[in-house]
Amino acid sequence: MNITQSTDRRSSTLAKDVPYSGNDRDRSEDFNLSLVISTLWDGRYRILGAVAFFLAVGFIYAWTAAPVYQLEGLLQTEIQKTYGGQAADFTKIEGPYALPTYAEGEIEILKSNLVLGPVVQQLGLDVSAGPTLTPVIGKLLLRIQARKPAITVASFEVPPRLRGLVFGLDALPDGRFQLKAPDGAVIGQGRPGESLAADYQGTTIRLKVASLTGKAGQGFFVVQNPELQVINDLRLGLQAEERGKNAMGSSNLLWLGLQALDPDQGARILNAILNQYIRQSIERKAGESSTALALLQKQRPELQAQVAEAEGRLNAYRSRSGTVDLVREGEIYLEQASSLENQISALQQKKQELLRTYTENSDLVTTINQQIARLRNEGRTVDTKVSTLPHTQQEFVRLTRDAQVKSEMYTSMLNSIQQLETTLAGSVGSARVVDYAIPDYDPIAPRKAVLMVLFLFIGTVVGVGLTVLRQVLQRGIEDHRIIETKLGLPILVTIPHSEAQLKHGRNGLKQAPGTHLLAVQEPEDLATESLRSLRTALHFTMDGATSRVILVAGASPRIGKSFISSNLAVVLCQAGGRVLLVDADMRNGFLHIAFGHKRSVGLSDVLSGRMPWETVVKQTDVPGLSVITTGALPLDPLVLLMPRAFEEFTAQAAKAYDFVIFDAPPILAVSDALVIGAQADTVLLVAKYGVHPLDELRACMDRLKPLGARLKGCVFNDIKVVHAGSRYGYYKYGYAYRYKKADA
Repeated sequence: MNITQSTDRRSSTLAKDVPYSGNDRDRSEDFNLSLVISTLWDGRYRILGAVAFFLAVGFIYAWTAAPVYQLEGLLQTEIQKTYGGQAADFTKIEGPYALPTYAEGEIEILKSNLVLGPVVQQLGLDVSAGPTLTPVIGKLLLRIQARKPAITVASFEVPPRLRGLVFGLDALPDGRFQLKAPDGAVIGQGRPGESLAADYQGTTIRLKVASLTGKAGQGFFVVQNPELQVINDLRLGLQAEERGKNAMGSSNLLWLGLQALDPDQGARILNAILNQYIRQSIERKAGESSTALALLQKQRPELQAQVAEAEGRLNAYRSRSGTVDLVREGEIYLEQASSLENQISALQQKKQELLRTYTENSDLVTTINQQIARLRNEGRTVDTKVSTLPHTQQEFVRLTRDAQVKSEMYTSMLNSIQQLETTLAGSVGSARVVDYAIPDYDPIAPRKAVLMVLFLFIGTVVGVGLTVLRQVLQRGIEDHRIIETKLGLPILVTIPHSEAQLKHGRNGLKQAPGTHLLAVQEPEDLATESLRSLRTALHFTMDGATSRVILVAGASPRIGKSFISSNLAVVLCQAGGRVLLVDADMRNGFLHIAFGHKRSVGLSDVLSGRMPWETVVKQTDVPGLSVITTGALPLDPLVLLMPRAFEEFTAQAAKAYDFVIFDAPPILAVSDALVIGAQADTVLLVAKYGVHPLDELRACMDRLKPLGARLKGCVFNDIKVVHAGSRYGYYKYGYAYRYKKADA
């Protein structure tokens, strides 16, 4: 089983650092499709998780969302434009310079409070009622219930200050219900079909429930919303637009659309809007006639009383004085006086009509006043002539004239009233309904297939976005070539991730008996093969060394130093060498767990002089491999490493074994590794994919510079094997070995 390894045999002397921009990635690489495919493949579980999540959300939404129905209606309006005698010529050039169309103004009227307000009041749209549902899953549970709770409210009246407050209802076992205030207090009980009056905060609340379906204890809500809020909501849901525009860009057809949760209720609402629009159009057109008719109707009783009074006085005079035969002259005066009074009355009525449009000082009103004044002068002249008649004739002429004038005025008023009533009865608006709304039981939303495709797309975009974002924000090195290019540090080997090692590591933490090393338990694993490649690389690197003391170090914990040092020791023994593995991490070492030993005595006891080093050596199940554990963890390990005792121990161990491998603490955390490295012939720097920024490795190299040529190269750990054509040809990284304190 062969794995391509980086076996660049560079000089053991550290190359001079190449200037670095501070970014962890090699910007010299050109963008290519394989890079994109590799990134997406590495984040496939994240993408699939996002897709699955959004598909689940989409399914729940599509299943629980109430269906929405579209109702449609069609209006025809009469476009009236007056251009005088130049209508034809003006129409030709109107085109782009025309004012907003007549239909646009009618659309605004359709959405005005004048039309929508009466509709809200007529249909009681300001009252909302329904069952109380459990948050989140309430709608889902409601859909699967065979007998769904429902309520229909015939009327609900609350004072204006209480509008918008939600009142509760609870179904009772005997078919009754109890009404609860917003604070939960019961304020009354009632029965469907009966009116309920309840007192709340000093006011009377009236409720009439038409029907109620639900088991005992089922909760409902009822609220009377502010009328203006309901009108605004209805206005937002009402759609109106012109249809069938001509070449001039105008049209007299208006399409109306309304979306509703109940197609029958939606049709009623839209048809009520159409009817109210027609009604206000008729009232607007007959507005002046209605005003004049109301004025005449108001004056009619008074004038009728005046006629009766005048005729009564005339009849009474006749009864007192007997029958009077007027001579020809008296009859002429009577006809003249009556004619003048009728003319004056007609002019006064015309003046009242003009005053609704013009002021008292306008020319038209002034002319009427002059005509009235002239007729009154003529009337005074006739009165003067009547005064020459005998007294009996004078009184009779006066009373007869008064009764005749009042009667003619009353008759004229009746004729005017009849004409106005006839006009109003025949009035038609400037619009008509072409198509009323018909309930359509095929919902327009939610479209389940479209929703699932949409949520699939959203999930894919989110998953890809998270993958790319993680890639952008990832500070750790992902390409081992960056280390070689930017730092001049050879990569001795790249070690792939091993799922088997995770299992063996967990067994060791459970203190299971035996040796829990990958190279022992899984000799054919890819990571084990890579460690053999490291053994080969060390053979060439350490050729000619006086001793073979190896230090395995790293920038920080949990990067696999112990994994590499212990398994490297195993593969060296498998090649016939005798190896001593020393856990030099006297702060948090745990190599003893991998071999099934206790911490007991170890390196700290040797360096403190309590025991010879030969007595603390522990044998393992691997032939040729011995282990020295940390021993008791001292308070200050660096104090034990500084004296000559450590140097003597290293020299003696190097003579007794072919290889001595030290597993050291993190370089950036403490200085222990530098002291140990001074006694080592070979230093291996471990870097883990996606964990170490380049600056951390640079800092480690700076701290190791006093060791000179002992730093032989880097071991790039934690590679996950993926398909060919990946970002770096054949590897992706992702090792999960944990650096964890575990005392015996």
